[in-house]
Amino acid sequence: MEKDGLLEQVLQAMQEQTEVLTKMISEKVAAEISAAETRINLKIENEVIGKMEALFDGYKLTHEKQWEMERKSQQMEEDISKLKARVSALEDKIA
Repeated sequence: MEKDGLLEQVLQAMQEQTEVLTKMISEKVAAEISAAETRINLKIENEVIGKMEALFDGYKLTHEKQWEMERKSQQMEEDISKLKARVSALEDKIA
């Protein structure tokens, strides 16, 4: 009987140590995850967001330039149309 009691005490002590170690490991893992999350957030803030803003600025500039070129192209088409009409009128006068 004495051996059974001693075995139970040893088993209980081992279970308590296992619980303590599990808790310590869980806390360490949680701290490491938190630190990794902080590093990732800082990387996103410092690198990714800046690159995204630059990319959006580039798209905006490209769109503005395209709009300006379309406006100039339309103006040139109108000028060509007017010149064609004037040339046609002059040709009619000559003929």
